[in-house]
Amino acid sequence: MLTITRPNLQLLYQQSPGFEFLGRIMAERAVQSASERAAALSCDTPEERYLSLMTQNQDLFRRVPQKYIASMLGISPESLSRIRKRILSPAKFLT
Repeated sequence: MLTITRPNLQLLYQQSPGFEFLGRIMAERAVQSASERAAALSCDTPEERYLSLMTQNQDLFRRVPQKYIASMLGISPESLSRIRKRILSPAKFLT
């Protein structure tokens, strides 16, 4: 990870239009991501949020403790455990 102070970032933007463009694109993506997350938290069910996160970031579930995933989904770790059990249980009978 790279960190940069705000004054140095502004200087970099002034000196390089390419970096200014990159900074704008990164800011737009961050705003879009935050907006999508807020909409999902208010509109989607916890199961829908879990399935969406699972589809988009499968590797996340191997690297991040369940309590943090539950927090990202806006639910308790116990609720996440129940959702996982409900979703994964039918899979046992299909194989």
